Amino acid sequence: MGVRAWIVVIAGAVLALSRPIFSQEATSWLQVNGYASLSYTYNENQPANRINQYRVFDFNDEEPQLDAGELVLQHAATTPNALGFRLDLIAGSGVPEITAASGLFRDRHSGIAHHVDIPQMYGRYVAPIGKGLTLDAGKFATHMGYEVIGGYDGYNDNFSRSFLFGYGIPFTQTGIRATYAFNSRVSGLASVTNGWDDVQRINHAVTWGAQLNVNSTSKTTLAFNFIHGPERWRDDRDQRSVGEMVATWKATDRLSFAGDGLYGHEENGVMPGVDAIWKALDVYATYKLTSKFALALRGERFRDGGGTRTGVDQTLDGWTVTPAYTFKPGLTRLNERLKRLDGAMTLRGDLRWDQSDHRVFVVRDCACGWGQFTAAANVVYLF
Repeated sequence: MGVRAWIVVIAGAVLALSRPIFSQEATSWLQVNGYASLSYTYNENQPANRINQYRVFDFNDEEPQLDAGELVLQHAATTPNALGFRLDLIAGSGVPEITAASGLFRDRHSGIAHHVDIPQMYGRYVAPIGKGLTLDAGKFATHMGYEVIGGYDGYNDNFSRSFLFGYGIPFTQTGIRATYAFNSRVSGLASVTNGWDDVQRINHAVTWGAQLNVNSTSKTTLAFNFIHGPERWRDDRDQRSVGEMVATWKATDRLSFAGDGLYGHEENGVMPGVDAIWKALDVYATYKLTSKFALALRGERFRDGGGTRTGVDQTLDGWTVTPAYTFKPGLTRLNERLKRLDGAMTLRGDLRWDQSDHRVFVVRDCACGWGQFTAAANVVYLF
């Protein structure tokens, strides 16, 4: 089924469900949300292939794109013995091509993906253990990383994604996971999945994941993430392991900071006898100048020892500045029936400079540049 057919299916689902969804009685059981992101990116290098190097979702140069249109259907489960589910459908020319998992919307053999994806599709049960042990089975976004794919329930302060997000960790995992809040400050997660971005098994082993969240103060959080397992086709022995620490600090009501440090290792990843090692450090700062206008900064370094993550044994550095203006478009003024869709809209810019210690960036028709500068405009709407 092509992308146009999928868009028609998704749109049809929205229209078919709109009558019961927008009634007060129905929304108490089924929650429906949406998200859309549109963007345009200009690369000063003017690459002949029209591709921005080492970018995740903003890879198209000088081409307006629908990054993603998302529809989320879910029934929340928060109390012991409760059952719930979540289904995320996305279509677009940016995000789905990258997040599509092998065996679902990405062909396992060719590696080709299309403009539609289901990044999350899982059932939930809250077991009556202690304060409630939450169990999920299906496909879900990874617990790794500070940055997220983005959707109605959260998106990043910067429009473009970091090297760490794109090359250091998985996007999604398929299997089972359990989360538990020990108290108001400490919670944990454990998972057993098929692997990195794999819906179908690629070997006879499993991948283990864990997370420990600590709210050390009301303004400071620490998350310790880990993932471990063999991730190559029909290879049950060579292990890939990634450890990570994510910290956030809300310095004032307007100023916040975050940091994400990661170390990855894969046995015989480069060649037999040579392990792959990748390391990354990202730092973030966001300042709200007003209730509607904010400025986000990011600095990052990604070391790809062996070249297994980016294709080149290199060190990448990046600096990003993102101004953002958020407001409510006031759809209720047009039609009272649209009150349910009266969400928030964000207009963003994104100025970014990347550089490498190797000549890897395409400048016009020559892969001989040390860096690339891009400027992007982005519109986000969610309800």
